[in-house]
Amino acid sequence: MTRADAQSALPVLPQPEGAIKSATAQNIHLHFGVFVHGYHALSADADYVLQPWGYGVETHLYTVGLASWFLTLNLLSNAQGHFNGDDVSPVAFSNNGFSHGEEQKAHIDFDISGPHVTVLVPPDKQREPLPDTELKQSVDMLSYLVFLTRRMSLKNDCNFSKPVFDGIRLSYLEVHGPARAAIPRDHGSYFKGNSLRCDFTGRQIGGFSIGSRFKAAQSTPHPGSVWFVQDEKAGLLPARIEFDHYKMGEILIVLQAEPKLSAISHDQAH
Repeated sequence: MTRADAQSALPVLPQPEGAIKSATAQNIHLHFGVFVHGYHALSADADYVLQPWGYGVETHLYTVGLASWFLTLNLLSNAQGHFNGDDVSPVAFSNNGFSHGEEQKAHIDFDISGPHVTVLVPPDKQREPLPDTELKQSVDMLSYLVFLTRRMSLKNDCNFSKPVFDGIRLSYLEVHGPARAAIPRDHGSYFKGNSLRCDFTGRQIGGFSIGSRFKAAQSTPHPGSVWFVQDEKAGLLPARIEFDHYKMGEILIVLQAEPKLSAISHDQAH
């Protein structure tokens, strides 16, 4: 899928009853390099639209370079939701593409009772039960990042915790900060200089494969950090994300190009 395809597929923002429909909105496009143990194995493009009442975001993750010879990964994910103060109320999350040698499809609808998985391809193997309380409070990962960025924009604060659900696994992320820090200048980072860094730990709390030898590693807290920068046109942006994965090790995601803004009219969005 090309960048143009991804942008044209950007989901329509869900507008709650009584919302004022503005004539135009800004689509923000970001391009990231994804490094595994320092090797540029993947790239990610993100497009998102923010309105006072809600958000739509889409990401395209794909293998690049020599990694394409050994691994085929091409995933398109999108999420939509409403804002509730500085919090988010996701409406839907979808994930489609190719990974782990087979087609991947998932769709989650969210309502007051929590997430509901309506599509899951391939069918999942047997897993341990999910904890009900945390599941009901969970959001998808894209909505989580929108929530974190919005909270930083409104309050300059990232002290919170929230469960995240991907349709199979339930994780718990705790964030602290921010602290002033210079953003590292490595791996083709577009932004340099001052930033605000939020540190987090993440651990899986549900959806473990029955009998998995990785359960202890998955349930152990793994550290990470997000660096935020202020862009004159696009506003506050996550410019760098680092975290430890229980199986792949150190993952680094770096914003490598200038943010691109384009106007979307209300008629075009529909």
